Amino acid sequence: MQWQSLLDNINRKVATPSLVGKINDNRNEFKLISLIMSNSTINELIISWLEKQNKMKITKCSDQAKRLKDKGNLYFKEKNYLSSIDSYTDSAKYADFYNGDFSIALANRSAAFFFMSRYDQCLEDIAVAIQSNYPKKLKYKLHLRATQCYIKLHKFHQATKELSEAEKLIKNAEDISKSSRENLMNQIESLSSLIIEGSEKNFQSSNLRENKLHSNKYLFNPNELLPLNINFPSASSKLSREYSPTRGRHVIANESIQKGDVLFVEKPFAFVPLDNATSDILCTHCCGLITDSAIPCRSCSSILYCSRECWMKSWSYHKFECSGYQSEIWKQIGIAHLALKSLLISVETDDVTRFNDVEELVTNIDKLNSEDLIMYSVAAMMLTLYLKKYTDFFTNIDIKKCLIDKFKSGNLSFPFDNSSEESQKLFIGSIILRHMLQLIANGHAITRLNLTTAVGADVFEEQQQRIAVGIYPSASMMNHSCDPTILTTFSNDYLIVKAIKDVVSGEEVFNCYGPYFRRMPFEERQKALKDQYRFDCKCKPCTDPDLKQFLDHFTAVKCPECNGPLEKSITYLSRCLDCNITRKIDIEIQTELKTANDLSTSAQEYLQMGKNKEAIDYLKRCLNIRQKWLYKYHDDIAITFDNLAKVNIIMGNLLNSMPYLEQNLAIVDKKFGNESIEAANEINKITDVNIQYLQQNNQHSKTSIYKDTLKNTQDLIDRGRKIMSIIAGPWNEIYQELTNKKNQLLMLECYI
Repeated sequence: MQWQSLLDNINRKVATPSLVGKINDNRNEFKLISLIMSNSTINELIISWLEKQNKMKITKCSDQAKRLKDKGNLYFKEKNYLSSIDSYTDSAKYADFYNGDFSIALANRSAAFFFMSRYDQCLEDIAVAIQSNYPKKLKYKLHLRATQCYIKLHKFHQATKELSEAEKLIKNAEDISKSSRENLMNQIESLSSLIIEGSEKNFQSSNLRENKLHSNKYLFNPNELLPLNINFPSASSKLSREYSPTRGRHVIANESIQKGDVLFVEKPFAFVPLDNATSDILCTHCCGLITDSAIPCRSCSSILYCSRECWMKSWSYHKFECSGYQSEIWKQIGIAHLALKSLLISVETDDVTRFNDVEELVTNIDKLNSEDLIMYSVAAMMLTLYLKKYTDFFTNIDIKKCLIDKFKSGNLSFPFDNSSEESQKLFIGSIILRHMLQLIANGHAITRLNLTTAVGADVFEEQQQRIAVGIYPSASMMNHSCDPTILTTFSNDYLIVKAIKDVVSGEEVFNCYGPYFRRMPFEERQKALKDQYRFDCKCKPCTDPDLKQFLDHFTAVKCPECNGPLEKSITYLSRCLDCNITRKIDIEIQTELKTANDLSTSAQEYLQMGKNKEAIDYLKRCLNIRQKWLYKYHDDIAITFDNLAKVNIIMGNLLNSMPYLEQNLAIVDKKFGNESIEAANEINKITDVNIQYLQQNNQHSKTSIYKDTLKNTQDLIDRGRKIMSIIAGPWNEIYQELTNKKNQLLMLECYI
């Protein structure tokens, strides 16, 4: 049974008027958990569900690990090192950590990395293998390989240390034959000579080489973007936290802020992937991308880490969630997983200030409906029972030392008796429930640019994909506006907030919680904010009559007098939002627009059948009708421009696609602003097409069309980079792509 089905079943059986009444009378996390845990029906259903999940546990498999290792060995013998690396990684995923199989798989992978001259990855694997029960009698081989890596990297001091360790192991080994020992000692002598020779030479470029090979896994150091702010951690010194009865905790500019200023750089207190399907591409410790040098979890086959550092640091908390990954619990329970992760990080953190910043986040417990509170409490109870039955959490964690003693005075409102097992469970369940309620109002989606949907051979659709959700206590201090002051981007798990407007001293700095006035109509925004965050938004776009109608412009019929947008009306009379004149909507308009919609649908069908010429013909006819009757920035016109561009790209008519793409950009500028992330995305797409055309037609580089396209592309790239330097920076994928394209253009200029 899936978790949601269990919740539905529990709701049917126990959500009686009596229980709902008790919930309403006990709006406190501890009292709620006490009520739910004392219900024998809920207890039995949860225990039964956990047992069933545990029986379906996906565990390590020695046979599978051996089969994959043998496959890797075959690839290695064939010198197909890339394939051998993949097989060894898969072998390590399924290998037993404690019997040496895990370490052997990574040791074998280190050899493949060595022969590919990927010495950093080789050294990482060697370090993990030695750390992971690698057979003592074989360790000298790894130290010799590490010596060779350090020599290649011109790191002779480390090479000397590794060689010394290898020599010691060889001399003390009892199962090495005399002839083998002599050969190994000769090898040591040769390596020693290489070290001496290398050390004596003055390699002026060695430091540069080392820096290049050992760059930080982040493209930059996020912590260098802002100086330390002891009064407001992770925030700019230009910001202050304030409190008022009407606005609650909020963020104020204590001095003038310029557009493009960095306002927050914050690591999450905790985060979890949004979908288990991302576990093969996402490091669950730092949110970095997984590569072929990923290191699997020592206990489950679900999780990969991007580096040895993440692999080591994660174990202090992952050991408690590892069984849940194997039982496939986390992918079913949504944000409740992050509530558990927040508890586990709370237990291990030494940062008491940040711990209390999280504990002080709003829960809205007094505003949530009783049915939701029952379900959240049931989830918290399930997680508590999971920790009790399937981990050693309650055995090995000193709850008083690791949690109770960290609370600031007044932050802990739950009773606690450390001598009672039942009290410990109630306390932990209460903390998990508190985190769960906090996350509903304060959880922050971590996004990454998704470039997977191809339009043409070298042109891709771009969209921000939600890959994880985290808790950022400092950034969570910002209140919402449907027209925010800031924009958020990410570098791995780092949240980086920049101002997208100038702010004068004393003004409030606003985030957008999702409902954005340029994307969502007024009524939908109000409902979304009320449903999740429990407030009625009174920001400018929600109170200014013109801004409340902003999106109506992009779904409007064209005014016959001034070509402006006619507002929506339930009658046939509509007022122009530009010239304010009332006009009658002719029935002919509706008929023709239906024809346009039919043409658009037929065009898509032709496109799916590969009849591209017919698709273009129908789209052009559709465009003519829509441009005749619709406001020039109408969403349907934008869609038609985009579809015409796509079909031309598919047909290889890159030059023909460009005018449609640029007309679409004009609509994006009007709707989202000419310094928006949406405009930058569109520019990135247009320049993909332009550069592809320039590369394919460099034999015509002397023509005016080629030169004009080159100049236009340069201007677009400069504009896109300027936008991205304001709202993001060099850590951002779009900024990086535009910078790469700028370098490509420098090469194309050589043809002119």
